[in-house]
Order: sequence, then structure tokens, then C-alpha cells
Amino acid sequence: MPANHATQAPRSSQPAGARSSRRNATIPQPVVAVVHRLRGWRLRALVAPPDAPIAATFDESFVRTNIVAGFVLGDGRSVVARLPRAEAEMLSLPALYREAGTGPGGDESTLVLVKADGERIGARFIGFDAGTGLSLLEAAASVFDRGAETSAAPLVIGQRVRVVAPLPAAAAAAAEARPDPAPAASENPDGPVGDAGVLYMSLGEIDGRLKEVRRTPTGRAAAFTIEVERASPEWAGGVVLSDAGALVGIVEGSGGRESRLLSAEAVRAAAARVQSRRASVPQPWLGARGDSVADSNQKFLLAQGWPREQAGELMRRQKGVVLTAVAPNSPAARAGLRPGDVIERIENHEVRDVEDMSWILREVGGNRRAGFSILRARNSPMLLRVELSESQNPAFETAHAEARAAETELRRADLLMRRLNESIRQVDENLRALDETIVQTSLAVRGGDKAALARHEQAVSQVAALRRQVDENRVRLRDATANLMLLTTRLGEAAARLSAAGTGRTGPAAQPLFPYGAEAMYFVGTNTSEGATISFDGLMVYSVIPGSAADQSGLRSGDLVETIEGRPSFEWRKSTGPASPEVTLGVLREGKKQTLKLKRPVR
Repeated sequence: MPANHATQAPRSSQPAGARSSRRNATIPQPVVAVVHRLRGWRLRALVAPPDAPIAATFDESFVRTNIVAGFVLGDGRSVVARLPRAEAEMLSLPALYREAGTGPGGDESTLVLVKADGERIGARFIGFDAGTGLSLLEAAASVFDRGAETSAAPLVIGQRVRVVAPLPAAAAAAAEARPDPAPAASENPDGPVGDAGVLYMSLGEIDGRLKEVRRTPTGRAAAFTIEVERASPEWAGGVVLSDAGALVGIVEGSGGRESRLLSAEAVRAAAARVQSRRASVPQPWLGARGDSVADSNQKFLLAQGWPREQAGELMRRQKGVVLTAVAPNSPAARAGLRPGDVIERIENHEVRDVEDMSWILREVGGNRRAGFSILRARNSPMLLRVELSESQNPAFETAHAEARAAETELRRADLLMRRLNESIRQVDENLRALDETIVQTSLAVRGGDKAALARHEQAVSQVAALRRQVDENRVRLRDATANLMLLTTRLGEAAARLSAAGTGRTGPAAQPLFPYGAEAMYFVGTNTSEGATISFDGLMVYSVIPGSAADQSGLRSGDLVETIEGRPSFEWRKSTGPASPEVTLGVLREGKKQTLKLKRPVR
């Protein structure tokens, strides 16, 4: 991101201000600086791990300020910007509170647009487009009277472009361009003292050249690569313009002498998606992992049952995506997709590689049924209809489904091993008892006692049967132990994918607890204890309204609500919770599980 400062707000706990340098008068009007200030419990949710004792120690006056570039669309009020994903999720919460009617008082986050001439305009968050990582904001007043947007001429490899982004500025240099000196303490006792609490920034500009254009299978310009003299991570989120001032794209990331950017077409499509919903837009979720056939190997295909000749033909064609895993209970699993299937087309569009598949799914959208043309070992080409779901983070959703399935199988395998061990223990006890019976009847048998002989023969027969049972159980135990080790490895791999998929957070999921006066966010994490890695998930409570049903039940900030009415809280995250008058919560607090009862408020 262009600039990321954490500042301690002075005295009155008001967020630090942001001023733009006026030295650069060449910055085109469509670009503004977006200043996002975050404090209060939303900041706790953003920066604190799930098990942190944040309620007692967090400094409520601490302010986190982030500054990124924003592009003003043709209506003069809508602004597209690349805010950090976690911050965009925080900004989504007020809409959920208004919907539930139980939100906390006061706005704990602030969005301000700063123009190149220093003018500041308030803005509100409309929504986050999970497919592109872009956010749509709406200014409180017109930012610019732009009229029709500048039409972009056809892009040509090698043409000059300009990258515009807000960057930190030295306080002394910025002060020279500032007509109004910072107030002294005596002039404004509740405000900043001198330069304290003020962030200085300027809108900077560098030149670049268009190097590569990547188009989706539908023919749309999706992503560009531009070459610049110095590519810095600070330019992520920068707005790229043509010499005529037309939008070329928004920077996704930089490295070396190159910057990658989303095309103007992709930017406008993201803005249109959010605008149509007036809310955040998740990505379509398939629930499968795969590799481009070109990046795969024949050995994997053979292991999935592909005949050598067919596998060789696939490798020669170098097209399509081969599925390496299908998450249980995912849209892919419900449609019948399997590991080893090769996706060659989605709808009417050819799938060349994983990137193609991602772009096509994004264009199809979530909550839609799509036709998948697949190739399967020893079968004719097949057409499957897949009902795509929605998720803010599909990779996370898939990893979470895999982790939950692996953990469930691991518990079953552990239970089987315990039962086998108990069976072996009981058999051993029976064998010892039968051995005593055999010893006791041996003397009587020598004396010709026929009844003793019958008991002796029965005991010998039972011993032989039990020894066979012991041998069978030991074989089963050996196989179960190997399976347990395999599942433990699987769970560890799933936990690693879960961690790599993001922050361990799928987005705001507090709705089930809103009616009871608790604010929470859905969390997933992992914990390693005694060599075993176990995943955990639940609604992490960050705030409890005094006097609410949640407060009266004993629910506290920092509690992890694992279950609601005996079902995992994951299943409730998109609902408003159960309608029963009394609700049972399974809560994890300081490593200990307990049960709380919530009484639903009378409406």
C-alpha cells in the first residue's frame, strides 16, 4: 500500500489529520488520496489474534491510518480504491449493524478523500469486490465535475502511462506548502500540538511503459504489466492513467522494474457489481483445487486412473485444468466433480490454465449454475452442471472444508483405534481367565472327570478362537495406526493451506449474535499441542452491549462461540440465528469449554 502509518492520537483521541502537499500541480483531477482511520473495537478485531486478552489491555485512543489512491468515476462521487482486504471487511460491518438494528453507537472508522489541492471530502464505504480486491466509496459531495469520462484509446504495447499514488512526505517540506501553520496548544487545547498527530503526504507520479496485456477467454482485457524505472511496493493501489487522463488500471503489486495492474475494464466491472448490490460482492466458490495440465505431470494422471495413452495425449495438448482435490460438501463435490477430472471448458469458453478458469468463474459470478465440460479417465467427455456458491475467500473456504473433513476423519480413526485397543485388552483378560481354567481342569481330566474334560476342551477351543481374534485385531490396529498417521499428515497440510489462504478470517459473520447484543467476527485458526495440529473455528466476540441478553448470560469479549444450538457456528454465519426463545452456546474461554444460555429478546 502507498503508505501505512499507525499514530497515537493526541489528547481528545481524535484521529490524526492528513494534509496533501500542493507542490505538485500536474496531478490529474480523477485521482484523490483515500485516508482511512480505524480505531476502537474494529481495530482490535483487525490487529489482535483470537486468543489475545484484548478487552482489558487495548488502548482505545490508538488510531491506525492508511492512505491509498482512489480513482473518481464519471459521476464525480463514486471512487474506486484498493483498500487492504481486512480493512474493507471492517468497513462492511456498519451495514450489517443497521440491518440487525443492534449496532454500537458512534462511527469508529473514518473515510476522507483528499484532493491534490488539499481539499477534504467525507466518504462512505459502499462495498468490497472480493474478486478484484477493490472497494467502492461514495463521496459526501461531488469531488469533481467531470462530465463524461475520458475515453481510452486502444492500448499499444510500449505506450507511455503514468502511475499516481499518495506517498509519505517529509514534515518540513510539506509545511512549506501549507498556508496555515499547525495550531499551538494554547490556541486549540483539544487539538494536536504543533505537528503532532498530523500525517504529511503528497501525490506522487512516475512514468511507465505498457509491456503486456492479458485477456480473459471472453476477450476482455483483464490485467496489464507495465515497466517502470523503479517499482516499489508503495505503489500498490496506485492509479495508472494514459497521457490523455484516461484510466488504464489500478496497480495490484510491484517488483523489480515491473508493476502488475487490473485493467480499467476490470476496475469498472468491479465497481458496477458493487454498485448494483450496494453491498460487498463475494467471489464464486467452486470448492476444488487444481493445476494447469501444462504444469502437471503424467505420474499424477496415471495415479488417478488415466490410461497411459490418454494421459500422454493430455500432456501433449497442454490445455485445461486437472483437479487435484475436491473439498467435501462443496459445489464441485455436489456436482460430481472428482480429483483427476480435467476441466476443458466452462460455459462456451475454453480453459487453458488456472488463471483462465479464475477469470471465467469471476465473469460467471456466484449463485449461478454453470456448465463444465470435463474429461474423465476411461470416460467420454462429460457435461456437468455446477451450482456455484459465493465466498469472500474461495481458497480459504476450500481449505476450511478440507480441514474440517480431515479433522472429522481423524476423530473417527482415533475412536476406532481406542475401540480396537479396548477389544484387545478385553481379549487378553479373557485369555488369562481361560488359561486358568485350562490349568485347573488339567488335573481333573487326568483323573477321568468327564465334566472337567468338557470344560477343558471348551476352554482350549475358546483360547484358539480368541488368539485368532487377537491376531486379526492387531492387523486392524496396525492398519488403523497407519491411517491415523496419514490423516494427521492430511490435517497438517490442510491447516497449512488454511493459514496460507489468508488471515484466518472469512469476513464479517456476526449476524447470529446481533439480536442478543453481541458483536463478533468469524475466525478460523490452528493450534499445535503435543505434536498434533487441530483447527478451530467460531464467532470471536469483540463487544458485548451492557445490559443485553448476551451480557446477562455471561458472554464476554474474547469468547469464541464454537456452537449454536449444538451446530457449528460456521453453519450459522450467514443467518440471523435460531428463532427459539432460549439458545444454547458452546463457548471456548481461556482454553476451557463451557455452555451459556441466551434468552432471545422480546420484539
